[in-house]
Amino acid sequence: MKKAGYRVLAADDEYWSRENLRSLFPWEENGYIFLEPACDGEEVLERMEEERPDILLTDINMPFLDGLELLKRLREEYPEVITIAVSGYDDFDKVKGVFISGGIDYLLKPVGREDLQRVIEKAAALLEKREEEKQRARHQLNQEDKIASFLEDGEYSALLTAALYGAGTEIAEYGVSLEGNAAALVKFYDIVQIAEQFEHDILQMSFDIKQQLRGLCKEDAVTLFHYNSKMSEFLVIGKADEAQLNRFAGKVLEHFPEATYGPVSVVLYHTAEHNSKKEQWRSEIGAVYRELIAALVTRPFERKHSMVSYPASGEKNVVLQSSGEHLEEELYHLLKTQQISGAVHLIFEKTDLARSGERGWTYLEVRQYVGRITNTIFSYVQKEQPQLHGMIEEAMDNVDYYLKCLNGEKLSETLKIMVEGLREQKEQQQPDSVAGQIERIRRRIETDYAEDITLASLAEQYHVDASYLSRIFSRKYGESIISFLTRVRMEKAAQLMRDESRKLEAIAFLVGYDDYHYFSRVFRKKMGVSPSEYRSRL
Repeated sequence: MKKAGYRVLAADDEYWSRENLRSLFPWEENGYIFLEPACDGEEVLERMEEERPDILLTDINMPFLDGLELLKRLREEYPEVITIAVSGYDDFDKVKGVFISGGIDYLLKPVGREDLQRVIEKAAALLEKREEEKQRARHQLNQEDKIASFLEDGEYSALLTAALYGAGTEIAEYGVSLEGNAAALVKFYDIVQIAEQFEHDILQMSFDIKQQLRGLCKEDAVTLFHYNSKMSEFLVIGKADEAQLNRFAGKVLEHFPEATYGPVSVVLYHTAEHNSKKEQWRSEIGAVYRELIAALVTRPFERKHSMVSYPASGEKNVVLQSSGEHLEEELYHLLKTQQISGAVHLIFEKTDLARSGERGWTYLEVRQYVGRITNTIFSYVQKEQPQLHGMIEEAMDNVDYYLKCLNGEKLSETLKIMVEGLREQKEQQQPDSVAGQIERIRRRIETDYAEDITLASLAEQYHVDASYLSRIFSRKYGESIISFLTRVRMEKAAQLMRDESRKLEAIAFLVGYDDYHYFSRVFRKKMGVSPSEYRSRL
């Protein structure tokens, strides 16, 4: 049976010949769609546009428009249709005319089943070959487009990185063009999960999102690139007034639904006058990006779409600002005197982080408040309970992760686990079932290291108290869960660096980091050298 769905149209001015073709071959059983036969060539041409047959069986001798003339017309107007002639005359001139007119074969009446099956299979094989060639061509073009897009991203990203990190003298060396008076930063917070939709094909994911964003731009003359140091960020620069810029942001938030892409932020930057000096734009891109990021952190701390304009407006949250000048001193005292319940009450008395979005708190406000808490806990552990250093390190990484994901509920749970884990308690005998779970957790980290693995998620999945899980893992393997996860990721990154065709930013993403600069810091800490230095030594 050939590819299902090929559409077959027969044309003959004799009723019995048409019906013979209909009943001679089990079309439906073999995956074909046999259309209602046509009475002559003119009817075929009238039906072509609507019915779009893939294969045509036509009689040679028909009134009004004969078969040979029909074949010529089809070759000119519908060259993709496979045509086969049928005639009651064994005439060499007519046979020659069929092939000259584009037909692939010729059947003599009365048509036999085996001959009909042979020629239909020949036509289907030709159609399948054409489709395979089209797919190869499309794939090749798509690969070329993706690579060109990635190289373009690299140029713009290098320009932005140079502008951000003080390499001002090098900016003029980049040949890319930047022109306009408006910019937009589009940030995806669940970029790792989005990559899973593309089977972690970063080039395809980046190219696809860029194509969608470009389709939402009113003007074609825009600069649009994926910042490869921050895999979650896309920048758009072009000409627009404020109304057009706001409409673009609205289209973006509508086009990327939260259910599929997670929360998305669009940050807008607009100047009153059009900046026509490309060199000036290139030198200012770093400053513009900093302004966009400064506005980005003022978005509400909630897992919902958000649009922010520069300069950002809004007042400081009264609850967070009035959380106490002596918060750190009070918290440290409560921890040192083992008043753990009091510490939890102090942290969450006024600040229900699980409902931070409803309270109108911004990302920046929540991050600053949480930073005060975690810094105090870390300082306490260093001085009073250094044996818990690994557990606190894990918890702080989890806190950072849930901050990045805008997940107030999980952030609140993690902070509570973090504080509760500071209770001084005697270690109990480890049950065999827990020992088995610890081994399964280790194996899972070794295979799923690129996923968003956190202490809290592991504790929930394996039904173990998070602080207890951290302690028994460290005791069994001599390192904390987060330290083990980081080591596995860095070792895998080192392996991937042997493939010179892989960019370092892509390697960082493949081992679980969407921020290349953070990955670079972690790599240097674990391996003693930066990623680029490590690769150069291979």
